[in-house]
Amino acid sequence: MRVRVKFAKYGPMKFIGHLELMRYLQSAVRRTEIPVKYDEGMHQRMVMSFAMPLGVGPISSAEYMDIELEAPISTEKAMKQLGEHMCEGLDILDFREVDGGKRMKAMTIVAAADYEVWFREGFTPDWDWKAGLKEFCSRESIPWVKETKKGTREVDMRSWIYDWEIRETSPAGTEPPTADPGTPSASVETSVYLRLCCSVGDNLKPEQLFGEMFRSYGHELPPFALQVHRLDLLTADEAGENYISLGDLGSRIP
Repeated sequence: MRVRVKFAKYGPMKFIGHLELMRYLQSAVRRTEIPVKYDEGMHQRMVMSFAMPLGVGPISSAEYMDIELEAPISTEKAMKQLGEHMCEGLDILDFREVDGGKRMKAMTIVAAADYEVWFREGFTPDWDWKAGLKEFCSRESIPWVKETKKGTREVDMRSWIYDWEIRETSPAGTEPPTADPGTPSASVETSVYLRLCCSVGDNLKPEQLFGEMFRSYGHELPPFALQVHRLDLLTADEAGENYISLGDLGSRIP
């Protein structure tokens, strides 16, 4: 049985890298009665994978971890036990059984990500960045040299921007980005909603979009200027026309 665990990452945990987070969650799972499956190697490891791990700095309302189980356990019991071992900045939001096929792994099926982005206090640009963003995202083509582990390649960034909107209201997701998101800073008046390509090999981050937009107008995006909140990860339907939250797949275990 494969289950998908949905969790939020915020507060002090936004400064923790993926490897450290993975070790922490493995340790937490070991402290529960969840019958997790281990591989058959010399040094046995949990059969566990993540959907597009989040980098250091952004917060998230929807991170996904797939784990294999030897036997069923109810959603209620698993969430209760996992929740007891979460530290500040990690919340367990769901625990669902999903299709066990390799093609249905969260890492494999994720196709897009929804974000909300705003400038940290003191970093709001002194030029008309809103007009710049509107013009930038409205271009028919945005040539971009993407840096990868294997080198660089030229892509059309515009084809990876699926949707966007400038919102003249305070961001919905501050910290923690859960049922009670709290109150954003009074200085935050504008946020940007983005739906971007997010799949293995083809992944556009909000920082990359804003960085390229700034450069196209002769400006430099300062380091740490943006607060990024990942709202959700999505997969495409069979027709490739609509997007579905990874959290809506599968079913809760009675």
